[in-house]
Amino acid sequence: MEVTTLIITNILAPIITGVVTWLLARRKYNSEVDQNLISNMKESLDFYKQLSDDNRERLSEVLKKNEELEREISELKSQMLSLTMNICMDLACKNRVANKDKNKKSIKKNNYETNTKEDSKA
Repeated sequence: MEVTTLIITNILAPIITGVVTWLLARRKYNSEVDQNLISNMKESLDFYKQLSDDNRERLSEVLKKNEELEREISELKSQMLSLTMNICMDLACKNRVANKDKNKKSIKKNNYETNTKEDSKA
């Protein structure tokens, strides 16, 4: 009887205590791991939500700017069309010939002024 008591108290009790402690510790460890995973996933979800919101704001800004630019292009096209309609397209038109001679004289005058300025600097 003394031997069985010694075996139970010295061998079986620590083994049973170790197994029960290991089972409880493993259960606690698994729940902590699950909590950490949930916490990490929540942080990732918050990060991607913030990133998505930021991209949505940037996209709306770009779309607004795109609409403004399209409006401006439309206005410029209409201005260009009205200007081309007002230009004399006939090569023999008196206004066209007068403007052509006027432009030639202006170009010659600008070249002369540029050359005299360069000569005076030298």
